[in-house]
Amino acid sequence: MPPTVRPALALATTAVLAVSGWGAAPAQAAADVSITAFGAVAGDGLDDLPAIRAAVAEAQRRGSDVRVPAGHFHHDGLVELAGVVLRGTGERSELTALSTELQAVALSGTGTGVRDVRLTTVPTTQRSSTDVSARVFVRPGTDGYEVRGVTIEGATSAGVIAFGDDGVIEDNHVSGTLADGIHITEGSTGIRIRDNVVRDTGDDQIAVVSYEKFGEWARDIEIVGNDVSGGHARGITVSGGEDVLVERNRISRTGGAGIFVASEGSYRTYPVRGLRVLRNQISHDSQDPALPEKGGIRLQATNTDPSIVDAHFERNVIRHSGDSGVLVVGSAVTEATFERNQVVRPAAYGIRVVSTVAGALSFRRNSVASSGLAPFSDASSADVVSDMPNDPAAADGGPGESYVADRFTPVVDGVAEDAWQASSPLQLSVEPNGTTGVARVAWDEQRVHVLVEMVDATPSSHAANEHSDSVEMWLDELNTRNGARTTGDSQLRVGRDGALSSVVQGLVGSTDVRRAVTETPSGYTVEVSVPWAELEPTAGTVVGFNASANDDSDDDGQRDTYLSWVDKNLPYWADTRVYGQLTLTD
Repeated sequence: MPPTVRPALALATTAVLAVSGWGAAPAQAAADVSITAFGAVAGDGLDDLPAIRAAVAEAQRRGSDVRVPAGHFHHDGLVELAGVVLRGTGERSELTALSTELQAVALSGTGTGVRDVRLTTVPTTQRSSTDVSARVFVRPGTDGYEVRGVTIEGATSAGVIAFGDDGVIEDNHVSGTLADGIHITEGSTGIRIRDNVVRDTGDDQIAVVSYEKFGEWARDIEIVGNDVSGGHARGITVSGGEDVLVERNRISRTGGAGIFVASEGSYRTYPVRGLRVLRNQISHDSQDPALPEKGGIRLQATNTDPSIVDAHFERNVIRHSGDSGVLVVGSAVTEATFERNQVVRPAAYGIRVVSTVAGALSFRRNSVASSGLAPFSDASSADVVSDMPNDPAAADGGPGESYVADRFTPVVDGVAEDAWQASSPLQLSVEPNGTTGVARVAWDEQRVHVLVEMVDATPSSHAANEHSDSVEMWLDELNTRNGARTTGDSQLRVGRDGALSSVVQGLVGSTDVRRAVTETPSGYTVEVSVPWAELEPTAGTVVGFNASANDDSDDDGQRDTYLSWVDKNLPYWADTRVYGQLTLTD
């Protein structure tokens, strides 16, 4: 049943008389327009949106602010602020969104803002990806805005999503969002994100993302003095951006990387240019085994070439990383310097540069204490300068070794025929709970065939996509090694229950995908066959390939870990250049 709506007071003149009747109130208070003057009633649980809209219209007419007095008010729909500031008395001024899809306080125009209010919402577990389902939405073209002193408790998507210019997002407390805490995008320029507290977000805690689809970078962004903790994904993300400063932030207990810097092939984000990451405190990052993007500070160059240019990291302290303290991955060019950073007790390497990295990196006067593996490991052929001894990592899997896919046409029944043995075994990673697998690839003139034999003692298949036990094939038919997926690249996921899904359109729904899944004493076997999309295969042809798998070990409907043939630190989900190489043989 829709909420009961209380109409705004019928005549604006009545409300204006009520405002003018405040008599001896201070001049600033008299200038504000209170939502209660237009019929909003605190604490009755009814929709106050008509009254809020009427108050906004009057404030626009008078050139004053909109005031939310102490009390609990509600709105069933968007609160649109164009050229006015909505202000309260602090957490005692509460606005609860009754709609999970239209819950934003939306800012537009010039000099708009929201400050000193508490924004809450009705409970939901269903994440939305729309801008208007954020709790504060700064519309494109907004200029000179502020979001200050606001408490945000819950949002169907982000806490704050901002598209405007010359904005200040300061002294806010954001928690319980289903997406990012604070998200800056679409060419935003001149944004100051300062002294915010962000807790327990469903995705990144603070993110600057410059999508190619918007046609311009986010520029001149400062992320300074924030305290973020408990995020599902990364602490602070810069995925495409120019002249970004990340300084004196406290980042802790993140599911993925503490600080994530990238040009992402999977999301088509712009390069990062002119980045400064200074004096940040990072602790207990990379706590979720199911998330692939780990590391105290992670650089991931997987889209444009060069991807990361003129990036400088200095005097950051990284403690108790769940992975490597500093991790550089990807295959597009990265140009970065690291000076006087401290890494203490990382679970893996202190500093690691994986084999596929290209570009120029400088490491000087950094220190690593009590690392789980080597303090410094560079397995790349990039131009790397370091004053620390190098202990190259073990092979990253796939590249550098010889693997073959034999020619034969299997019966797709989930049973491994003897002929599969002629194809190279591709060993997936072994997880702490014993889950692992071996993949093999075969081919004929019409199709490519994949067999994956999983060892998995904890069956789970009631969730969707990667959150269910499943295996995945990643194929670069033409071996173009483009980085971002292009013609001839495909991915397909087959669940333990036989369900098909994909992050790439084209294969799912095809009647020509053949698959079979059988249970075995130690786990399950998946056999899948798909037609070649672009390649006319012949013996001696080399294709790019990776096999991966997902495991829900506690049957709660959420992925607990993932497995891969190529090293798990290689971003195969975003970069075809890190795939292994398979030679088609007779």
